[in-house]
Amino acid sequence: MPSKTFLNLSEQKRNRIIQAAIKELSSAPFAETSINKIVKEAGISRGSFYMYFEDKYDLTLYLLEITKAYLFGEAKNNNISVSGDLDEFIVGLHNLLYDYYIQAEYRNFFKNILIYFQGKPESEIKCMKSNLPLYNEVDNIYEIIDKNQFKSQDKEFIVHSIELTIIILRNVMLQSFLLGLDKTESTKLLKDQLNILKQGYWRNN
Repeated sequence: MPSKTFLNLSEQKRNRIIQAAIKELSSAPFAETSINKIVKEAGISRGSFYMYFEDKYDLTLYLLEITKAYLFGEAKNNNISVSGDLDEFIVGLHNLLYDYYIQAEYRNFFKNILIYFQGKPESEIKCMKSNLPLYNEVDNIYEIIDKNQFKSQDKEFIVHSIELTIIILRNVMLQSFLLGLDKTESTKLLKDQLNILKQGYWRNN
């Protein structure tokens, strides 16, 4: 995470570094991105970069953290959990994510991060995953949804159900970016997959 030196910078300078980082991290596969290009775009020295962040991973963690904080702040501001329905909440999160990532740079940044880390060993990505939007939010979602909608009131059952909806949402977002789906198409894909989860695929004899 960023040093106190970075956090004590003016908001304008912090934002310039953030935008430079997003520009670079969205322009190429994660492994090919360059700190040199980030510092040049931001107008800072390479030495200054390492006063602010440990490395590219540390910077990326910070970008993901502020993104996650923004999205869940918007979820709260927009009262998307007001009905308590899990499906409605997940669709609401989808809409916020889609709108946030409508800009090509933000969308490509998120896509590049997901693609790079999906195939990596758990030991390499455990800290990164915790900062991705939608990770580690199960407990928060559990607290705000109506438990009566589930066929079992067992907490473990409900938690697993929430985890599955988050997996579906994350995969739908990635598919949407890769396939260029518009918001309507992306929302339909999400609802269809959520419905399969809710109804189950096993035929009742």
